Amino acid sequence: MSSNTRSSISSWHEHKQGSCPVTGKGYDFCPAQIGDARSPCPALNALANHGYLPRDGKNISVWDLIRALQNGYNLSTVLSYLLSFGAIFLLGQFRCISLTDLARHNLIEHDASLVHKDDLNGDEYAPTRVDKRLLTALCEEAGKVLPDRMTLEDAARIRVKRETQCYKLDHVHAEIARGEIVISIAVLGGKDAVKNGVSISALHDWLKYERLPAGWKPDHTQGLYQTYKMAKFVRQRMTGVGARL
Repeated sequence: MSSNTRSSISSWHEHKQGSCPVTGKGYDFCPAQIGDARSPCPALNALANHGYLPRDGKNISVWDLIRALQNGYNLSTVLSYLLSFGAIFLLGQFRCISLTDLARHNLIEHDASLVHKDDLNGDEYAPTRVDKRLLTALCEEAGKVLPDRMTLEDAARIRVKRETQCYKLDHVHAEIARGEIVISIAVLGGKDAVKNGVSISALHDWLKYERLPAGWKPDHTQGLYQTYKMAKFVRQRMTGVGARL
């Protein structure tokens, strides 16, 4: 991206009909502009900021979600379908959605997020901005297994600690919470993520700026069975950690 393009992005502009007048039809990064819809999910927000989803975060069909997950993160067809149709089902919205809809409390969004504050006021919509304190704590807690890496072992320990600070999650939301960090590690960490995890700095910047890491491209197709095995590993480790508390 040229310096002129970066300068233009820093100035306010509209994403009319989901497109960006600065980046055009490409997948360069452009942060959310005034009036854009965003969710508590950094993964989907990043897809909108890169143009894999409508850049305004609105009028998103289930097919848009599927294509974005496949093209942006190289999720398998089965996993993309499961996540996308699952989201539509949990939201109870069977036409188009806005990313803001994902913030409706206790549908897909849940307490004990690793980087978002809980909805403590009974609001319909939970916070969507990443909490700096929680993000810092997340990154500081990682790296205990491998230096400068967030591993599945780290994720299990961090999830247990966070859940002790919040309301107890039901089974569905506990599975969603584990799936979020597992898919993050699996996709950003690459084909060796099960063993090596993901770079803490890459994870930090992805969460904070909702931007794909510079130079990053998916190096494998992340499938349903792989994700299930990784989530099962985290669940088992969480049980072990919880038993020691």
